[in-house]
Amino acid sequence: MKHLALFLLALSSSFLLSAQIVFPGDLNNDGTANHLDLLPLGVAYGQEGPPRPEASLEWFQQPNFPWAGFLPVSGVNLGFVDADGNGFIDSLDLDAIALNYDSLQFSSLPPPQPYILSDTFPVEELPELAIRFDRDTAGPGETINLIIDYIVPNPDAFPPTAAPLAIAFTLEYADTLLAEEQTLIEPDTGPGDLMFVAATSNSVGFWRSPSPGQIEFAASGRGLPALAGSRTLAKMIIVMEDMILLSQPLDIMIKGPLLINTAEQVIALKTAVAPLWITGQAPEPSLPAKVQVFPNPTSGLLQIQLPQPAPAEYTLFSYTGQCQAQGSLAFGNRWELNLSGYAPGLYFLQIRTPQGVEVVRVAVW
Repeated sequence: MKHLALFLLALSSSFLLSAQIVFPGDLNNDGTANHLDLLPLGVAYGQEGPPRPEASLEWFQQPNFPWAGFLPVSGVNLGFVDADGNGFIDSLDLDAIALNYDSLQFSSLPPPQPYILSDTFPVEELPELAIRFDRDTAGPGETINLIIDYIVPNPDAFPPTAAPLAIAFTLEYADTLLAEEQTLIEPDTGPGDLMFVAATSNSVGFWRSPSPGQIEFAASGRGLPALAGSRTLAKMIIVMEDMILLSQPLDIMIKGPLLINTAEQVIALKTAVAPLWITGQAPEPSLPAKVQVFPNPTSGLLQIQLPQPAPAEYTLFSYTGQCQAQGSLAFGNRWELNLSGYAPGLYFLQIRTPQGVEVVRVAVW
């Protein structure tokens, strides 16, 4: 009987040990270790459970004891969130994300599922994720600062049990315009209440990284709603490529923004990207004197005035780089351009004459 009891105990332990198979770094068990894995870490921060036997940070399947708790919306067992397997969910679990970033797996148990959060917390005034630059224009080879701001118009709209906790998103841009190997990301670690994951094609360990032209970023409170109020999340120091031949906007897009609260519910989020115009190394020189445009802002006729009479050509770009209008201007030094039919926003007006080229910002309201 004693031997039978020991056999049953061993069999039970073996079953428990193999009832869950985890890959360190894939905290949300969606099959990939990436910036999204910071979000479950923030939600479950401070939880405790059984440690993983013979735990390792290496990317291979590791049997694990299932924990008693689960993430509230995605339903992921907290045993996956304990990435380092020490029985505590804390900032040390970030190491597994960085070590295994972009690694893929298909054999966890339960099997990996997309990290889709269906519950949405309603709010009337949406928070905003805003990208801005420390200047309006930049030339080839110049260094500029990109600032990531998080704006909450009404912090009182969130109860403490459902206040914003974590955010994740991807920035996409033309990798031919930025020197990615020189991109530096400086999260705002001053307050000390956020954890961060930031990855470029050059800054995540080993050979694993996002594709060129992408920056993946996430920030999360340690179980507490650190995003309940407005704050700057990070600054990125970026360098323009040396050989940019044409003047054009730096087209940066925010992809896949995801803001969640402490209950793992999604909070709708607005996004905005300020324009940055790159003055390329065009063969023609800049105009010796400034082109004047007025009134600026305008909702109708825009006056264009040159310092001296000349034939001219104009091209109007949206701030994302799409050509909105172009044409020729007869010999003279003053013309009118009707902008009454254009959507409110910022535009770039390029004026080309035999003396050179100039780009002017125009605001339509």
